[in-house]
Amino acid sequence: MISSHEIDFFNRNFWVGYMATSFPTALDEETDMSLTELMTENGMLDTSWWDKFTKYYDGVLEKSDGYVDEPEILICELAPIQTLKIEFHPGDTVYFINDKQIACTGGHYDIQVIPFKELLNSIKDRQIFLLLLPLAVIDNQDTDEATQIISNVLQKIFDKHLCSQYAGCIVTGLISE
Repeated sequence: MISSHEIDFFNRNFWVGYMATSFPTALDEETDMSLTELMTENGMLDTSWWDKFTKYYDGVLEKSDGYVDEPEILICELAPIQTLKIEFHPGDTVYFINDKQIACTGGHYDIQVIPFKELLNSIKDRQIFLLLLPLAVIDNQDTDEATQIISNVLQKIFDKHLCSQYAGCIVTGLISE
């Protein structure tokens, strides 16, 4: 189990792996590349670190649909009576609030459960904002604002010149269907 202070923005390997795997619908429309592909092209993705963190091994996707018995777990307090727990499996990231599953990003993904404006207004901690961002749903009229806000937060992790493209890619994947 890890706590949120262990994944501060200086833990670049965590954030790069998290961003690359947590947005299955993120797409750069200009290049027709996924966020993961863009990050790989920019030499950012150290899959060996993320594989070790999620306990990936050859065959895990076939053997157990990408789930492990003892996943790495992050726990952080959202409010005095509200705890966020995230399980990191090789093929899925599963989100819980107070032990009730609220979302997952794997093969049976269930995302777009938190309106972006609500996430923005209720979460002031930038790390928790990024942890919950894959669960956001963005209305079409909020795309420019969301892109700018996400880009600003991503500057804690990535070179500034990449943040706008990555943010745009993320927003495209989170627009309400």
